Amino acid sequence: MLRTLLLTGLLVTVGCFSKDDDTGPEPKADGDGDGLTDAEEAELGTDPAKADSDGDGYSDGQEVEYGTDPNDVWDKPYEGGWDIDFGCRDSVVGSGDEVGEIAFDFEAYNQHSDLLSLYDFCDHTVLAVASAFG
Repeated sequence: MLRTLLLTGLLVTVGCFSKDDDTGPEPKADGDGDGLTDAEEAELGTDPAKADSDGDGYSDGQEVEYGTDPNDVWDKPYEGGWDIDFGCRDSVVGSGDEVGEIAFDFEAYNQHSDLLSLYDFCDHTVLAVASAFG
């Protein structure tokens, strides 16, 4: 009799953990499918109904992953795939235009028509080749 009660109790306990009973947390809403939840989009100020809030061709989720601003059309991952050094990206300050100084207003375009910022390559050696036609 005791053996029957234990077996019945075990079956009832096992029955409580049915796979049909999904009690886990609900997935967070991502209305536009860009990889960011609607709550994350609200925090960033991006549009939860548009996968690419700034219209630069990169989804908001991609921009957050690469460390660029999903609200700025000019700030996007480099087409050539160069890694951006985010550790110092916002801390570099221009100091002058002499050799060894950091230019105040450097602008150049790469072969993919990306506007380059030397501030994105803080801990890397950069070879800049320029030419002018006149």
